[in-house]
Amino acid sequence: MGTRTWVGLALIMNLWTADLGVAADWSLVPSVTQKSEFNSNVNLAFTNPTSAYIFSLTPAADFNYNTEITQLQGHLGLNGQHYLNNSNLDHIDQNYQINAKYQATPKINLSLNTSYIVDTTLLEELLASGLVIGSSPRTSILANPGMTYNMTERLSSTINYNFTRVLYQASQFTDYSTHQMGLTFNYLLSNERTTVTNNNVARETLYPGGNTYKTLGIYLGANHKFTENWEFDLLGGLNINKSDFDTQVEDISQFPFFTTVVQKRVKHTKGTPYFKVSTTRRWTNLNLMAGFSRDQTPSAYGYVLNFTRIYASVGYTFTERLTGTLAGSFSSSSQASQANNQDYNYYTVTALLAYKITEKLSVTPGYRYSRYDDLTGDRAAQAHSAYLMLSYNYPIHYQQ
Repeated sequence: MGTRTWVGLALIMNLWTADLGVAADWSLVPSVTQKSEFNSNVNLAFTNPTSAYIFSLTPAADFNYNTEITQLQGHLGLNGQHYLNNSNLDHIDQNYQINAKYQATPKINLSLNTSYIVDTTLLEELLASGLVIGSSPRTSILANPGMTYNMTERLSSTINYNFTRVLYQASQFTDYSTHQMGLTFNYLLSNERTTVTNNNVARETLYPGGNTYKTLGIYLGANHKFTENWEFDLLGGLNINKSDFDTQVEDISQFPFFTTVVQKRVKHTKGTPYFKVSTTRRWTNLNLMAGFSRDQTPSAYGYVLNFTRIYASVGYTFTERLTGTLAGSFSSSSQASQANNQDYNYYTVTALLAYKITEKLSVTPGYRYSRYDDLTGDRAAQAHSAYLMLSYNYPIHYQQ
């Protein structure tokens, strides 16, 4: 059903963006990437880590279609992964995305983002929630329509709706759906470098059994461009959270004769801070990105997490053909529902070099170190990963 829904949305957007009567610019970039990797602990297990040699092949295609009033972008990709000594972990990921923008009038712009992704839980759950939950198939469906109205030359408003559905194949994980409405106002100050932002969101996350997590977020911030090569973003505010869920509690009404564990409906309402700070700085051969964020995110465990993330990345261009990147990140996850005291930290450091053998062929050796701490259980896991990637792309460009 998810595939049919995504294809239907894609066809609607193709009809929406078909405008053969105006000048158009389009490009198609088919590519293929082969990655050979050794990982010392493929599931970041706390005990009895399993090492593996992983061979992956990723054919993909990216396309762009642009006219004066229409933009259409898409990505179609597969990623086949073969674990040489653990074939039970073999999997073929799918990634289909289409994003469209349409200028309906001089003041009104419409947008629609859609995706259908089939992947494995280990990496994607780490990125989304900071949790390590092993490796099993996971399906994610996204639909995000929006409309921007330019009220004046400096003031604009955007309203959007975001629907996300995440499905897990493994029975120990819990599927969920998220509905979110957003209203954003942007105002460009007279210095032409600072944009003041007010962002308001209402979000509901639904789990089976009537378990719900509702959030009302009110945020204020700004984007400031110090120079053409340096900008800074700041957004902060408050999330007002209301949770309603079933949990197990200990009934001691018959103590000291016996105790029992019973299901109880628990409701919480509280406020939590929201922050999102980032900066980008570019020099001739050097670029720097760094950021900090704190928000809430759903998880496969059937509850919402407070999720904090800090990251930094440095890139350097040695020659026209050779570039290098050094990146690191830290994330912290804790349960937002207060049903249990669960806290996790995740650290990663990545170093890689990218060398363009030709304009179309490149090679990228890299290394990644990962560490995962379960603070509640007082245990830790770590993994070392070394890999080599070969990438080939063949850009096709056309104007009419």
